[in-house]
Amino acid sequence: MMIMIKRLKGGMKNMNKKKLAMFAIPILAVAIVTALAVLSFSVNVTTAQSIFLDSEEQNISCLGGETCLGSVVTIINNANVDADLKLVEEGDCEDVEVGYVGKLELTKKDTSTWSPVEPSDIIEIVYTTIGEDFEYDDSNLPEGYTLVYAMDKENRFNDYATVIKAEEIDESLPYVGDWNLDASPDYCDSNNGFDNYEHCVGAKLWAIDESDLGTETDGVYQLTWANMINYYYETDLVYYFANADNEITVPAGSYLEIYPSISPALLIEDSECIFTVTIDTP
Repeated sequence: MMIMIKRLKGGMKNMNKKKLAMFAIPILAVAIVTALAVLSFSVNVTTAQSIFLDSEEQNISCLGGETCLGSVVTIINNANVDADLKLVEEGDCEDVEVGYVGKLELTKKDTSTWSPVEPSDIIEIVYTTIGEDFEYDDSNLPEGYTLVYAMDKENRFNDYATVIKAEEIDESLPYVGDWNLDASPDYCDSNNGFDNYEHCVGAKLWAIDESDLGTETDGVYQLTWANMINYYYETDLVYYFANADNEITVPAGSYLEIYPSISPALLIEDSECIFTVTIDTP
């Protein structure tokens, strides 16, 4: 009996050795690690300015109670993306209101070719570029005519534009939904077969005989088009930015022209002042 017990103990010792050996194999496998080479790359970056300002120092003399315009300031965007910018004013001009306006020529057109008629019959409109309210000078409008904002549709030669009176514009131009907000019409380089404008997208301002305003729905008017040959049409597309913070957007690869508008208070004293405008981001 004692011999049998010794043999049994010996067998257990061999079994334990086998078990220990089996558990040792995966531990050794985990401990074997292959070292990898470090991979990296470097980039040399060269940046360049994309926004430029074409302007010179201006001297403006203006009587109290009047509004005087400075010379044109051109903000150029050479980037392939729209540039959201802000005009930051600094200075010591008390009792002087500063604004920014644009100028646009309107002309009669041959409605079969949409080319300006000859000799040219042109009127110039001065309008608000940046501000809470859209305003314009109507002194050049023929009697009985009114300024309107024309919103095209995609099939604009068969489904004519609807219009909003310029005095009722209450948001930035062009409105959402106006086909001219997108680049599809492509008014540059005669790509659409008719127009060779400086700006490929934007809003249209027209001067029309007020009696041609037809049915009105929520401030939007249909036109009778009976006297369309007598309308004064746009010669370029424009923008209006409805805000009090002087924030603007200059389209990609395009430019924006503005004229400083100076309005001293009526009872302002004789004085000289200087203000500067810096282009910044909002």
